[in-house]
Amino acid sequence: MDKILTIIKREYKEAVFKKSFIIMTLLTPIIMIAMGIVPSLLVRMDIEEPTVLSILDESGIIADKMPEALDDSLKDGTPRFIINILQPNSDTDQIIEAQKENVNSETIDGFLVIPKDIVEGDDLKYYSKNVANFDLNRRLQKIVSTITIDHRLQNSGFDHEVINELTKSVGIKTIKITKEGEESERGFIDEFFSTFIFVLILYVTLIMYGMSIMRSIIQEKTTRIIEVLLSSANPFQIMAGKILGQGSVGLTQYVIWVLFGFILIFFGARMMPVSADAFSFSPEILLYFILFYLLGYFLFSTMYTGVGAITNTDQEAQQAATPITFMLIIPLILISFMVKNPDSTIVQVLSYIPFFSPIIMFARINLSTPSMIEIWTSVLILIATIVLMILLVAKIYRVGILMYGKRPTLPEIMKWIRL
Repeated sequence: MDKILTIIKREYKEAVFKKSFIIMTLLTPIIMIAMGIVPSLLVRMDIEEPTVLSILDESGIIADKMPEALDDSLKDGTPRFIINILQPNSDTDQIIEAQKENVNSETIDGFLVIPKDIVEGDDLKYYSKNVANFDLNRRLQKIVSTITIDHRLQNSGFDHEVINELTKSVGIKTIKITKEGEESERGFIDEFFSTFIFVLILYVTLIMYGMSIMRSIIQEKTTRIIEVLLSSANPFQIMAGKILGQGSVGLTQYVIWVLFGFILIFFGARMMPVSADAFSFSPEILLYFILFYLLGYFLFSTMYTGVGAITNTDQEAQQAATPITFMLIIPLILISFMVKNPDSTIVQVLSYIPFFSPIIMFARINLSTPSMIEIWTSVLILIATIVLMILLVAKIYRVGILMYGKRPTLPEIMKWIRL
């Protein structure tokens, strides 16, 4: 045990005191927060330049009401929209071509054509260099639709105020109920964002520390340091020390991130209220996160250790580790599906398969709170798989760390395991 502790300390010190560890530990939460918050802030930013629109209304019932609907202002108080209403005549095609040229020369930002049969359901036409401006496109469509519907209702003979009252839309609040009967207001964005952040952290750290162990073994093989280590410890002690040492590094990183998260929630909410909602989670979720990180880490790091033992170069190791990495990618691909269908059959089945369960079962816990029987069944299957993988990889590691040259074939590896 003393020898294992010595190797753990060596692995821990070598990793934690590296500049790369400090930089990544500080940058990772900042990058992840930026990925979630910056896009939404950019979307909400006010446009500094007014948008110039030309409108040709062949129906004669829409254009005059458009300026009232587009009456918002920029930060400096100037109108956000400058609207030029064109009068239709016999040369409509010429007007359209002229406005297209104005769009192309950037004299105007957009040109909206309202057809004569808009009330009967004909489509609008909007010409612009930037047709990907989703907010503006949707807003123009909504305004014209509202004015058109009002026109139809007025012509129908019904009282306008009564119709508005009867057709008033209804809002919705989504309230999550857990197995224990607790309630909390949660929306799709809250569920998706918190789950995605946790899953992404699990994915990145499981790959990062697994790869780190794999590369460390290859480096020790190529520099013959492993032969020096074997003079003072047996192969199993070296393997155990490496896995536990790198696992401790991961836990250290998580502790720092948790502290950063608490600072963000309790102190950052005043400056950025969105942070408190986006990063809200219960202490129970944090405990499950650490549990499934440890289980996932021991499973995948053991497999990466086996890959490092049978390969001699980084290129060989990357190829051999592809199936392991792919097993971590699958849950990441399924994240959108899991958020919408956390209790679907495929998600439930995958949450019991040990190579997927560290991420998928944790995501289910965060999304739908499965029963304790389901959670601990998955945990016990994971533990049994880890024990089996340690027994198998220990045999491979004992022989593989002293093998140089050609990578062993599968029959050779099976022979090592049997012997």
